[in-house]
Amino acid sequence: MNTLTAAVQNTLCAAGLWREDAVLLCAVSGGCDSVALLHALCRLRQEKPFQLYAVHVQHHLRGEASQTDERFVRQLCHRLQVPLAVEDAQLSGDMHTPGMETLARERRLRIFEGQMAALGAHALLTAHHRDDQTETVLMRLLRGSGLHGLCGMQVQSPFGGGWLLRPFLTLTRQQLQSALAAGGLSWREDESNRQPVTPRNLLRLETLPRLEALFPSAGAHIAQLAETLSADDMFLQQEAGRLYLSIRQTRAPLFMLAVAPLARAPEALRRRVLRCWYLDGLRLAGLEPGERALSHADTLALSALVGQPAPARLNLPCSLMAARQADWLHLVRQNGQPLCAAQPPCQTVCAAQARYELDFLTLAASLPGALPGDARSVILTPEWLARKPVLRPPQGADRIRPFGSPGHKPLRRYLTDAKIDPFLRPALVVLAVQNEVLWIPGLCTGEALRLEAVPQEGIELSISGETPFIPKSPKE
Repeated sequence: MNTLTAAVQNTLCAAGLWREDAVLLCAVSGGCDSVALLHALCRLRQEKPFQLYAVHVQHHLRGEASQTDERFVRQLCHRLQVPLAVEDAQLSGDMHTPGMETLARERRLRIFEGQMAALGAHALLTAHHRDDQTETVLMRLLRGSGLHGLCGMQVQSPFGGGWLLRPFLTLTRQQLQSALAAGGLSWREDESNRQPVTPRNLLRLETLPRLEALFPSAGAHIAQLAETLSADDMFLQQEAGRLYLSIRQTRAPLFMLAVAPLARAPEALRRRVLRCWYLDGLRLAGLEPGERALSHADTLALSALVGQPAPARLNLPCSLMAARQADWLHLVRQNGQPLCAAQPPCQTVCAAQARYELDFLTLAASLPGALPGDARSVILTPEWLARKPVLRPPQGADRIRPFGSPGHKPLRRYLTDAKIDPFLRPALVVLAVQNEVLWIPGLCTGEALRLEAVPQEGIELSISGETPFIPKSPKE
């Protein structure tokens, strides 16, 4: 057991959880691997008295054998003085039911998350070993997984507000069994593991033995490949993360990426950025990402969209849509609505207020100076202030008479003529009296605010800082 306890201790140290105030949850099925993990944790608990709990999921998929497993785990935890929670997965069917392996796994993960939350656990520990890793990598390869999937399971990964730890990934099933046998310790055998009823079982029982016969140590080499690829993938993920943070805009109602740096990025980084962006968008929209929410084909199509002429659109899973505009790639719902609505700003302009803080814009008020030279500032006379102009988002019935124009036009038409990205328009702010738009800060001043001389009274509103997402306006 020394090798096993050393592996667990090293994993806890690496996670910063080799301490007395750690709260650890161990998943125990009753098989040799989870029993070995529980014994190792109990030994380590004698050196460092952390809080240790166990959880057993009752699947009801193997009849009386499932009940016997539960009784065995209850007796084991009672003997080791480990508090145990037994949770019912509430599944119907058996191991032959199509998709049952995946469904059972998803139910287990939800149960584990719930137990972690209830206990305030810092980590969930599972007993996945090197043979499990080999099977996982091979299955993902056959399903067409990319580099990240071929990295297999990680020793430490975020889970349930804490960590998921797999300290046995470098140990084989045989090593775990031998350690238990040497200590005279018993475990339960899951007979369904010896039946080719699931894809994983087929790989374990038929495919991997044939590979080992043709290529000795094939299983070990596949596990080594996962470890090697993990180092490469970690570097690419870090670089993609830096790029993602530098080009995204996620303040509601906008959720978008700057196109130019994304188009220049290497394909490997671009795909990772786009996948991360899509998954973040799902969460923002209140949707469940799922394990394969964005397929390889979807990722390729999304990457190709970046290089297409604007405007272009691509429907994505979960009723989302990517919209390629001139400067930005937007993620919205397929009906064109934003993923998350923003609280519309609405502030009445008055002479007493010196500053207006809006979501994407800050305006400063001061005494009138020189006549404005462009749309970065306007002067409001006392007559206009008396009409209580409002800073707000555009509305459907709005109209504007641009500076120097002979007549009014619908605001929608003006924005289209000005080539303003339609998905940016909900983030615009206009100064209006009812549906008469007087000013679009940074973009257009209305003819109604034309002045021949600087008034002695009134206020001047000026943009403080940059006007994000809006092209510079020409001199007026």
